[in-house]
Order: sequence, then C-alpha cells, then structure tokens
Amino acid sequence: MTEPEPMTWTVHLAAQRPGRAAVAILLIVLALFGVNALAPAQWGEGGRVLMLLLTALLLFASVAEFLLPVTYTLDAGGAQARLPGSTRLLPWARVRRVYLRPDGIKLSPLVASGWMEQYRGVFLRTYDREAVLCAVRAWLADAGVTPEFVEDV
Repeated sequence: MTEPEPMTWTVHLAAQRPGRAAVAILLIVLALFGVNALAPAQWGEGGRVLMLLLTALLLFASVAEFLLPVTYTLDAGGAQARLPGSTRLLPWARVRRVYLRPDGIKLSPLVASGWMEQYRGVFLRTYDREAVLCAVRAWLADAGVTPEFVEDV
C-alpha cells in the first residue's frame, strides 16, 4: 500500500469576515484604554506598561486563531494546525475519535467525550470537508488506526 499524499491548506477567518475582525481589534483597543484608565497610580509607569502589554497579549492570544491565518497539514507525522506562535500536532496513532462538524473535522486523542474534549486534539477547519475527510481516512488507514467517527452538529 502506498502512503497517502500530504495535504496542506490555509484558512484565514478574519479575511473572510473583515467586519468581525475590525470589531475584535476595536474591542481589544477599548479594553486597553480601560485597563490604562483603571490602573492604580501606585503601579507607576513601569507597572502600567507591563499590565497593558500583558492584557494586549492575553486578548490577542484569545482571538489569534480568528485574526491570523491558520495552516493545516496532513502528512505522515499526523494532523497539524499551525499559526504564528502556536502549533498543534496530533500523530495519527493517537487519534481515538473523529468528530464531523459542519465547519470542519475535530481529531481527538480521547476515547470518550467530556469536558476535556475542547482542550485536546486538532480541529481542521476547512472549505471542503469531504476532501479533507477522505485524506484523514487514508492517513488513519495507513497508520492502522480505526477511531470512532461521530457526526457532531
């Protein structure tokens, strides 16, 4: 049996929804103004700048998957979602469940669903779910893995 072809694609949600991207950036800026206005005077300039940087970092990190392009790769190493500053990789041998959602495919290393599900695995956001699902099935078969497939709407 030959190894499946590697597959790579990029999804940039902010480019698809520029209005929402502008709102997200505006809310971050407004939050920074609020933090600056509410910062105690005894923190001094250094403390205020540190708090503003920390706030900006945390808020940006929370919406980074929306604002930045995410590159997805399916290859012999597993399924990978990569954006600047972050990489999630799930080797094929660790995939236990595959959730089929309208906007993509979630690969999970967990045997049963639970509260940890949202923090584990790799979500493959895609424009063509069927093509990606076909590639996922091929890579899983190549790795000798038979996870449970769940239609998740």
